[in-house]
Parts: sequence; C-alpha cells; structure tokens
Amino acid sequence: MVPIEIGPQEARQFSLLVKRAGADPTTFKLRKLADPAGKGFKVRVAGRGAATVYDTAESQAWLPMFNADVERGLFGTEGTPLPPAAMAKALFDAESSLAQGGLSGLLDFLNTRVVHRFTALYRLDGPVLRNVAVHDKHKHLDALDLKVVPLKDSFCQFVLRDGLFLTPGSGEDERLKGHPYSGIVGSYVGVPVSTQGGALRGTLCHFDLVDHEVSDDEFLFLERAAGLLPLYLQSGPV
Repeated sequence: MVPIEIGPQEARQFSLLVKRAGADPTTFKLRKLADPAGKGFKVRVAGRGAATVYDTAESQAWLPMFNADVERGLFGTEGTPLPPAAMAKALFDAESSLAQGGLSGLLDFLNTRVVHRFTALYRLDGPVLRNVAVHDKHKHLDALDLKVVPLKDSFCQFVLRDGLFLTPGSGEDERLKGHPYSGIVGSYVGVPVSTQGGALRGTLCHFDLVDHEVSDDEFLFLERAAGLLPLYLQSGPV
C-alpha cells in the first residue's frame, strides 16, 4: 500500500463529520493508502483515544463507515453537543419562522442565510426523491423540474450514503465525474433528515446553478435545522 493525498472536499467532509459531533478535527490523524495494483484502499483514522482502519474497494467508501462509527460513539463523540450561543439564537429564529410561516417560512429563513438560489426539502420515496417544498430567490420555478428526481441521479444520494455532502462547484469536483448533473447544478449543500430513531426520511439542501462556497458554521447550522423537519416528510400528501 502506498500513501495517497486526500482530496480537499473529502478532507472537508471528514472535518465536518468530526465537528458536528463536537470534536476538534485537528486532534484527529487521517492517513489514506492505495493498493498499487488497484485492489482497494485503506484509511487509518485515530482520535480521542480510539483508532481504526477502513478497508474499501472505492476511494471514498470509508466516509459512511467513519460516520457510523462517530454516531455510535467509537471516538468518544456519541450524542449531539449543545450548540454554541450564536447558533442557538439562529435555531430559535428558525423555530419561530417554522411556527409563524410553516414549512415555507422556514425555507425562506434558511435561504436568506446563504447566497444559493434554492433551499429545498426532499422526501425519500423508494427509488426517487419527491420535493416537499422549495424556496427560489428568483421566484420562477416553472422553468425548472424540481418535483421528482431519481435517487441515482441526485446529489442527495451522497447525503444519504455519507451522512452529508457538499460541493462548491460540481463541474470541478473529482468525486462527481460522469454524474449527469455535474456542471449543471453548480453548488450543493445537503444534510439528511432523520427520525429520532435514526430512520432516514429525506434531505434538506441549498443548491444553485452556479458555484458558491458555504462556511462550516452555516453547514452545521443547516444540519441542526434539519432536526425540525421529520414530521414534514411523512408519506402521502403533505
């Protein structure tokens, strides 16, 4: 096995998985190795008094494994840490927007915090994602088909697989080479919406047709806001 460089977006997703559990990514050690014969990868992770190795056939398949280990407390990160004061205030505002304006009120509020054109909630329905609600800064959704997206063609599939997904520019993202929406949907930021029991129900996301960055703090806030939404993803009419 030979050491290989970890891509910037792969490293950022690792960092966010650690941050959302309330840990400091700089205290973790991460090393990735590849089989010269092309027979797989090993990723070694150590932090908070624990260490493990992920053997995978695909380059990024270790991320959902690491996410599962973080969630079950392998690295001493079990449970959801209390939000910092600034985020607690924003979450209060999000809850108020939901109480006063319903789902559309919340999406409107979330969209004001980012430069992305769209903020949307999707429900997982077998092989497809069904749009429950969407906010469009430009106010002309008729030009875009956002209602039903095959899961296999969506960026949301990576959220459901890895526990999170974001790309500031899909056309330049090595992970998305060959994807049907690479370079069409420019930027995407997505988090899962799950029940308290951990059952996946859908995704909450910001996206745009052009490239945009989003801060780590804003990403982590979006993930907290997703905790307000499981009841809006029940099957059947919304």
